[in-house]
Amino acid sequence: RRGREVERYLTRLHIAARFTTPRVLQSPRRPPEPRPLVPRARKMSAPPKVGFLGLGIMGAQMAARLVRSGAQVTVWNRSLAKTEPLKALGALVASTPREVTTSCDLVFAMLADPQAAMKVATEGPDAAVAGIAARPPTAAPITYVDCSTVDAATGEFVGNAVRAAMVAGAADPDKGGFLAAPVSGGWRDCRDGTLLFLCGGSRAAYDAACVPHGLDAMGHKRWLLGPNPGDAARAKLMLQVMMGNMVGSLAEMMALSKASGLDERAVLDVLSNSAMGNPLCTAKGKLMMEMKYEPNFQVYLQQKDLRLALQLADDLGVPAPISAAANAQYVRARQMCLANADFAAVRMAYEAEVPPDKESETGELN
Repeated sequence: RRGREVERYLTRLHIAARFTTPRVLQSPRRPPEPRPLVPRARKMSAPPKVGFLGLGIMGAQMAARLVRSGAQVTVWNRSLAKTEPLKALGALVASTPREVTTSCDLVFAMLADPQAAMKVATEGPDAAVAGIAARPPTAAPITYVDCSTVDAATGEFVGNAVRAAMVAGAADPDKGGFLAAPVSGGWRDCRDGTLLFLCGGSRAAYDAACVPHGLDAMGHKRWLLGPNPGDAARAKLMLQVMMGNMVGSLAEMMALSKASGLDERAVLDVLSNSAMGNPLCTAKGKLMMEMKYEPNFQVYLQQKDLRLALQLADDLGVPAPISAAANAQYVRARQMCLANADFAAVRMAYEAEVPPDKESETGELN
């Protein structure tokens, strides 16, 4: 028995010796090689080239969102001073709209009214369409997105001009093209990227604009309302009718409350807590009580939108007496030199006599 135990022990030693390397024969472990401080060169795609035309209160904030999205943004504005904050953020500055559309594949415009939208897009050798026509055939299809609030005829006119320029430059107008995308929201919504976009145009243009360095950087919701730019223009005017009439009615309520000897703050609090309460009336009512009218959306823009809506109503044969009455009060506020104040300043139209209006004598309000 003892002999068998010795034999098993020796057998185990033999097996262990076959699979175990003596420590003196083991190769020392090599330390890991240090990783290079500079990463290996990778093929990086160039940032998308995006343009922006018009740097007013809204446009400046929208363009800033695009810069922060990582796009290479080129901006243009009629007055060069307004480009400086965007330049400080990293944007390039162009001297003409043509320069922007020549170099950028996605271009946004945010302009004050139909006249400005048409002038920047189509008038003269430095217009946006001139740059579109001058793009080389090898360039990517361009998409021109007009976020201005204009009438349907202006949107159709600019859209046709963009398509004609693409054909002249040997580009395929079915790729990219023109998109009307008026916005709903104020400058704070621009800053926060929470705008609403009401879009009209081709599916190709809509898809080209709905990218992280496009509409998605500036807004949180968007709709393609139809295949024509006029679809977006008409839909935006519907919102402006409601907003202008609502704030005009609020101004009238506040003026009547004051004349009745009521506590305006208490009346506004009752309104805010009633079924008619809404954030717009609460915010604008506060401005009216404090008489602080720093612009979020100016009087002249609201009056312009009501004027366009009244033109549409006239074309369609739809009576619009409420909008006509509200429009008259915004005109009065403009005559009181409040054109650039927040549109809550329509409240002041109930407070004072109207001084002589030099602007109206030039026909600016027509």
